[in-house]
Amino acid sequence: MSNPLPRVIGHRGAASHAPENTLAGLRKAAELGAPWVEFDVRLTADKVAILHHDDSLKRTAGRNRAAAAMRYAEIAELEAGAWFGESFRGEAIPSLTASIALLGELGLGANIEIKPAAGQEAETARIALEIMRAEWPQSLPPPLITSFKPQSLQAAQESAPEIPRGLLLKELKEGWRKQAERLDCVSIHLSRQKTSKAAIDLVHKAGYALAVYTVNDPREAARLYDWGADCIITDSPELLLPLA
Repeated sequence: MSNPLPRVIGHRGAASHAPENTLAGLRKAAELGAPWVEFDVRLTADKVAILHHDDSLKRTAGRNRAAAAMRYAEIAELEAGAWFGESFRGEAIPSLTASIALLGELGLGANIEIKPAAGQEAETARIALEIMRAEWPQSLPPPLITSFKPQSLQAAQESAPEIPRGLLLKELKEGWRKQAERLDCVSIHLSRQKTSKAAIDLVHKAGYALAVYTVNDPREAARLYDWGADCIITDSPELLLPLA
Protein backbone atom coordinates (compact mmCIF):
# COMPACT_ATOMS: atom_id res chain seq x y z
CA MET A 1 0.00 0.00 0.00
CA SER A 2 1.34 3.42 -0.96
CA ASN A 3 0.37 6.10 1.55
CA PRO A 4 -0.44 9.39 -0.25
CA LEU A 5 -0.92 11.31 3.00
CA PRO A 6 1.34 13.17 5.44
CA ARG A 7 1.15 12.27 9.11
CA VAL A 8 -0.56 15.55 10.07
CA ILE A 9 -3.03 17.75 8.18
CA GLY A 10 -4.32 21.10 9.45
CA HIS A 11 -8.13 21.07 9.58
CA ARG A 12 -9.75 23.93 7.62
CA GLY A 13 -6.31 25.54 7.77
CA ALA A 14 -5.51 25.69 11.48
CA ALA A 15 -8.99 26.11 12.91
CA SER A 16 -7.91 26.48 16.55
CA HIS A 17 -5.78 29.49 15.66
CA ALA A 18 -7.40 31.31 12.73
CA PRO A 19 -10.81 31.55 11.06
CA GLU A 20 -11.51 28.34 9.17
CA ASN A 21 -11.30 28.12 5.39
CA THR A 22 -9.55 31.47 5.00
CA LEU A 23 -6.20 32.57 3.63
CA ALA A 24 -5.24 33.55 7.18
CA GLY A 25 -5.93 29.97 8.23
CA LEU A 26 -3.67 28.61 5.50
CA ARG A 27 -0.89 30.99 6.50
CA LYS A 28 -1.25 30.03 10.16
CA ALA A 29 -1.07 26.33 9.35
CA ALA A 30 2.16 26.90 7.44
CA GLU A 31 3.53 29.00 10.31
CA LEU A 32 2.80 26.16 12.74
CA GLY A 33 4.64 23.68 10.54
CA ALA A 34 1.77 21.73 9.00
CA PRO A 35 2.87 20.07 5.75
CA TRP A 36 -0.72 19.93 4.42
CA VAL A 37 -4.05 21.58 5.06
CA GLU A 38 -7.63 20.42 4.62
CA PHE A 39 -10.37 22.77 3.43
CA ASP A 40 -13.91 22.69 2.02
CA VAL A 41 -15.02 23.80 -1.44
CA ARG A 42 -18.52 24.73 -2.61
CA LEU A 43 -20.05 26.92 -5.34
CA THR A 44 -21.56 30.39 -5.40
CA ALA A 45 -24.66 31.27 -7.43
CA ASP A 46 -22.44 32.25 -10.38
CA LYS A 47 -20.46 28.99 -10.08
CA VAL A 48 -17.29 30.31 -8.51
CA ALA A 49 -15.55 27.74 -6.30
CA ILE A 50 -14.99 29.15 -2.80
CA LEU A 51 -13.71 27.88 0.53
CA HIS A 52 -16.62 27.44 2.95
CA HIS A 53 -17.96 24.60 5.06
CA ASP A 54 -21.59 25.42 5.85
CA ASP A 55 -24.42 25.82 3.37
CA SER A 56 -25.30 29.09 5.12
CA LEU A 57 -22.97 32.05 5.52
CA LYS A 58 -24.48 32.98 8.90
CA ARG A 59 -21.96 31.38 11.25
CA THR A 60 -18.80 32.72 9.62
CA ALA A 61 -19.97 35.86 7.81
CA GLY A 62 -23.18 36.93 9.54
CA ARG A 63 -25.44 36.58 6.50
CA ASN A 64 -28.34 34.17 6.86
CA ARG A 65 -28.22 33.15 3.22
CA ALA A 66 -26.88 30.13 1.39
CA ALA A 67 -23.56 30.53 -0.35
CA ALA A 68 -25.16 28.91 -3.40
CA ALA A 69 -27.72 31.76 -3.55
CA MET A 70 -25.19 34.61 -3.62
CA ARG A 71 -22.84 35.76 -6.34
CA TYR A 72 -19.11 35.67 -5.66
CA ALA A 73 -18.76 39.46 -5.82
CA GLU A 74 -21.25 39.76 -2.94
CA ILE A 75 -19.61 37.01 -0.89
CA ALA A 76 -16.13 38.46 -1.36
CA GLU A 77 -17.26 41.67 0.36
CA LEU A 78 -18.43 39.92 3.53
CA GLU A 79 -16.59 40.09 6.85
CA ALA A 80 -15.43 36.52 7.57
CA GLY A 81 -12.76 36.91 10.24
CA ALA A 82 -14.11 39.00 13.11
CA TRP A 83 -16.33 36.18 14.39
CA PHE A 84 -13.14 34.33 15.30
CA GLY A 85 -11.16 37.24 16.70
CA GLU A 86 -10.80 40.98 16.28
CA SER A 87 -7.27 40.56 14.91
CA PHE A 88 -8.78 38.78 11.89
CA ARG A 89 -11.27 41.53 11.03
CA GLY A 90 -11.27 42.09 7.28
CA GLU A 91 -10.61 38.45 6.39
CA ALA A 92 -12.62 37.36 3.35
CA ILE A 93 -14.08 34.10 2.10
CA PRO A 94 -11.50 33.17 -0.54
CA SER A 95 -11.90 31.64 -3.97
CA LEU A 96 -10.32 28.28 -4.71
CA THR A 97 -8.11 30.01 -7.26
CA ALA A 98 -6.68 32.44 -4.68
CA SER A 99 -6.21 29.61 -2.19
CA ILE A 100 -4.28 27.45 -4.66
CA ALA A 101 -1.98 30.36 -5.45
CA LEU A 102 -1.27 30.81 -1.73
CA LEU A 103 -0.64 27.07 -1.27
CA GLY A 104 2.05 27.36 -3.92
CA GLU A 105 3.66 30.33 -2.15
CA LEU A 106 3.59 28.53 1.21
CA GLY A 107 4.58 25.10 -0.07
CA LEU A 108 1.49 23.49 1.47
CA GLY A 109 -0.09 20.30 0.20
CA ALA A 110 -3.87 20.00 0.44
CA ASN A 111 -6.74 17.64 1.11
CA ILE A 112 -9.64 19.35 -0.65
CA GLU A 113 -13.10 18.29 0.48
CA ILE A 114 -15.93 18.75 -2.01
CA LYS A 115 -18.79 20.11 0.12
CA PRO A 116 -21.63 20.65 -2.36
CA ALA A 117 -25.04 22.18 -1.90
CA ALA A 118 -27.85 19.70 -2.48
CA GLY A 119 -28.14 18.87 -6.17
CA GLN A 120 -24.66 20.25 -6.98
CA GLU A 121 -22.65 17.16 -6.07
CA ALA A 122 -21.27 16.47 -9.54
CA GLU A 123 -21.12 20.08 -10.71
CA THR A 124 -19.10 21.25 -7.69
CA ALA A 125 -16.54 18.51 -8.21
CA ARG A 126 -16.25 19.13 -11.96
CA ILE A 127 -15.68 22.88 -11.54
CA ALA A 128 -13.22 22.42 -8.67
CA LEU A 129 -11.24 19.77 -10.56
CA GLU A 130 -11.11 21.93 -13.68
CA ILE A 131 -9.53 24.71 -11.63
CA MET A 132 -7.07 22.33 -10.00
CA ARG A 133 -6.00 20.83 -13.30
CA ALA A 134 -5.33 24.28 -14.73
CA GLU A 135 -3.78 26.00 -11.71
CA TRP A 136 -2.20 23.46 -9.35
CA PRO A 137 1.48 24.34 -8.76
CA GLN A 138 3.91 21.76 -10.09
CA SER A 139 6.02 22.30 -6.98
CA LEU A 140 3.32 20.72 -4.77
CA PRO A 141 2.27 17.10 -4.44
CA PRO A 142 -1.06 16.35 -6.13
CA PRO A 143 -4.06 17.34 -4.02
CA LEU A 144 -6.20 14.65 -2.45
CA ILE A 145 -9.91 15.05 -3.22
CA THR A 146 -12.33 13.81 -0.55
CA SER A 147 -16.08 13.93 -0.07
CA PHE A 148 -18.93 12.33 1.83
CA LYS A 149 -20.84 12.41 -1.47
CA PRO A 150 -20.13 9.48 -3.82
CA GLN A 151 -21.55 11.52 -6.72
CA SER A 152 -18.85 14.14 -6.13
CA LEU A 153 -16.08 11.56 -6.07
CA GLN A 154 -17.44 9.92 -9.21
CA ALA A 155 -17.47 13.28 -11.00
CA ALA A 156 -13.90 13.92 -9.82
CA GLN A 157 -12.89 10.47 -11.08
CA GLU A 158 -14.40 11.21 -14.49
CA SER A 159 -13.03 14.76 -14.72
CA ALA A 160 -9.50 14.17 -13.46
CA PRO A 161 -8.77 10.49 -12.89
CA GLU A 162 -5.10 11.25 -12.26
CA ILE A 163 -5.87 13.28 -9.10
CA PRO A 164 -6.20 10.91 -6.11
CA ARG A 165 -9.44 10.52 -4.18
CA GLY A 166 -10.32 9.60 -0.60
CA LEU A 167 -13.67 8.41 0.73
CA LEU A 168 -14.98 10.34 3.73
CA LEU A 169 -17.04 8.27 6.15
CA LYS A 170 -18.25 8.68 9.70
CA GLU A 171 -17.66 4.98 10.27
CA LEU A 172 -17.12 1.76 8.38
CA LYS A 173 -20.48 0.39 7.27
CA GLU A 174 -21.42 -2.50 5.02
CA GLY A 175 -20.45 -1.77 1.43
CA TRP A 176 -17.68 0.72 2.19
CA ARG A 177 -15.02 -1.32 0.44
CA LYS A 178 -17.06 -1.79 -2.76
CA GLN A 179 -17.74 1.94 -2.82
CA ALA A 180 -14.05 2.77 -2.39
CA GLU A 181 -13.12 0.29 -5.12
CA ARG A 182 -15.72 1.67 -7.53
CA LEU A 183 -14.45 5.22 -7.00
CA ASP A 184 -10.80 4.08 -7.20
CA CYS A 185 -9.94 5.73 -3.89
CA VAL A 186 -6.51 5.68 -2.28
CA SER A 187 -7.60 6.48 1.29
CA ILE A 188 -10.42 6.16 3.79
CA HIS A 189 -11.13 9.01 6.22
CA LEU A 190 -12.96 8.16 9.45
CA SER A 191 -14.37 10.12 12.38
CA ARG A 192 -12.28 9.89 15.54
CA GLN A 193 -15.35 8.72 17.50
CA LYS A 194 -15.74 5.69 15.22
CA THR A 195 -12.11 4.72 14.69
CA SER A 196 -10.81 1.58 16.39
CA LYS A 197 -7.73 -0.54 15.88
CA ALA A 198 -9.97 -3.14 14.23
CA ALA A 199 -11.28 -0.52 11.78
CA ILE A 200 -7.75 0.63 10.94
CA ASP A 201 -6.66 -2.96 10.38
CA LEU A 202 -9.63 -3.57 8.06
CA VAL A 203 -8.81 -0.48 6.01
CA HIS A 204 -5.15 -1.45 5.71
CA LYS A 205 -6.02 -5.04 4.82
CA ALA A 206 -8.17 -3.69 1.99
CA GLY A 207 -5.16 -1.72 0.71
CA TYR A 208 -6.09 1.85 1.70
CA ALA A 209 -4.37 4.53 3.75
CA LEU A 210 -6.35 5.63 6.82
CA ALA A 211 -6.88 9.23 7.97
CA VAL A 212 -8.74 10.20 11.14
CA TYR A 213 -10.61 13.49 11.73
CA THR A 214 -10.71 15.73 13.82
CA VAL A 215 -8.24 14.99 16.65
CA ASN A 216 -6.94 17.74 18.95
CA ASP A 217 -5.83 15.74 21.99
CA PRO A 218 -2.19 14.57 21.74
CA ARG A 219 -2.92 11.52 23.92
CA GLU A 220 -5.70 10.43 21.59
CA ALA A 221 -3.48 11.08 18.59
CA ALA A 222 -0.67 8.99 20.09
CA ARG A 223 -3.09 6.10 20.59
CA LEU A 224 -4.34 6.36 17.00
CA TYR A 225 -0.79 6.40 15.64
CA ASP A 226 0.02 3.36 17.78
CA TRP A 227 -3.00 1.60 16.26
CA GLY A 228 -1.62 2.33 12.80
CA ALA A 229 -3.38 5.49 11.63
CA ASP A 230 -1.48 6.94 8.67
CA CYS A 231 -2.70 10.51 9.02
CA ILE A 232 -4.50 12.68 11.57
CA ILE A 233 -6.46 15.81 10.69
CA THR A 234 -6.38 18.40 13.46
CA ASP A 235 -7.31 21.98 14.34
CA SER A 236 -3.98 22.26 16.23
CA PRO A 237 -1.20 20.80 14.06
CA GLU A 238 1.53 22.09 16.37
CA LEU A 239 0.34 19.71 19.11
CA LEU A 240 0.50 16.62 16.91
CA LEU A 241 3.60 17.25 14.83
CA PRO A 242 5.96 16.12 17.65
CA LEU A 243 4.17 12.76 17.63
CA ALA A 244 4.31 12.24 13.90
